[in-house]
Amino acid sequence: MTERSEDRELYTPEAQTLAPEENRRRAFAGLQGEWGRVWSNPYYSNRYRKAGLEPGELPPLDEIPRTTKNGLRADVQANPPFGTHRSVQPEQARRVGTSTGTTGKPWLVLWTERDMAVAIDVRLQYLWRAGMRPGGRFAHSWPTGLYSTGVLAGRDFLKLGIMEIPCGLPSSDKDIEMHLDLWQLLSPTGFMLTGSQVQIYESAATKQGLDLRKLFNEASLLIVEALYQFDEPRRQFEQTYGVRLHNITGASEIPGYSINDCRFHTGMHVPMGHHWIQVVDPVTGKEVPTGERGHLVINSYDLDAFYLRYDVEDIVAATDEPCPCGETGQRYTFLGRGADRAEVGGKMVLPIDIQLALFPHGSPEFQLHPGQGSEIQLKVETEDEQSARRVEGILRENLGVPVKAVSVPVGSLPRSTFKPRRVAS
Repeated sequence: MTERSEDRELYTPEAQTLAPEENRRRAFAGLQGEWGRVWSNPYYSNRYRKAGLEPGELPPLDEIPRTTKNGLRADVQANPPFGTHRSVQPEQARRVGTSTGTTGKPWLVLWTERDMAVAIDVRLQYLWRAGMRPGGRFAHSWPTGLYSTGVLAGRDFLKLGIMEIPCGLPSSDKDIEMHLDLWQLLSPTGFMLTGSQVQIYESAATKQGLDLRKLFNEASLLIVEALYQFDEPRRQFEQTYGVRLHNITGASEIPGYSINDCRFHTGMHVPMGHHWIQVVDPVTGKEVPTGERGHLVINSYDLDAFYLRYDVEDIVAATDEPCPCGETGQRYTFLGRGADRAEVGGKMVLPIDIQLALFPHGSPEFQLHPGQGSEIQLKVETEDEQSARRVEGILRENLGVPVKAVSVPVGSLPRSTFKPRRVAS
């Protein structure tokens, strides 16, 4: 087998198999460079000086104040139209994009040519990791336009020699019918969908007398649904639909932060060369031990965009066990968004905790009320009130906290056309 053969495990083995200590050395050398350029930025230099930090040697990361998207939004509001924090100015940008706005108003992203090139290189590793090869056909139901999928405009698929089938969101019956027709016609070898989109397509296919398993045709399926990072739910899904499942996540505002797991499913692989992550206590900002839950903090380097101690407020748990695929970068399990958590008696409960508890009992759809309280409150789709009481008992036993479940009719809770949202507004 030659280094560039299509059956190799990794797209760029030499870049993806650095010794962990070398990866760390390169990352912190890059972050030292970021620390040098930050002092010409008024937003960050003012914040860091107020924290008692100065130019020179990079301090321990835990001593650097975290930045959140809400903090950046406040800067834009105080200093319109772009704020004072941006390292990329409009005259330097070659594309404009936005985040999806899952947890708020979509965030404007200014892309340089350099950052787009980095994003494409990372995407090649990402697609290869998920089993895509030259000559393949890849269908996705992602938004395009200003979203990061549209920013790259298929350059990643073009470079890898893959046909892109950009279906767009399944927003109407007509859209869904067209997507299913395309899948029948083109027989994709890869798909990218969310868990809620799979439900939408399953319902539509059944009404049309189609078998979604046959349409998937043993393809690779990249999915946004935290539940399928866990072995038993993933195996059941793969057996039901006949696919090879890969979990995906990321941060669309950060160039080159496209994350997925490999065929061994040992966690989400963080791309090496531009990002160093931390998992931190959400209150103190200090790193937590490997395996414990915390906020995902991203430190980027060698990009035109600047993200140092950027707290995306996702809840994750890091792992450091070697992966059989040979990739040696950082990895983590994505557990949910911090804004979606409920807290009872100091215990954090995420939608994934409820999903895992209910998985052996038919996985009824639910909607969690986030925030602090004396009990976990949720709506759950059940046939009757007695079933809702059973759900309460299951969750009390598994979560160890009081639970109040309100029964709602099966099929009544909204199914998102994009990312799953199992929390009440």
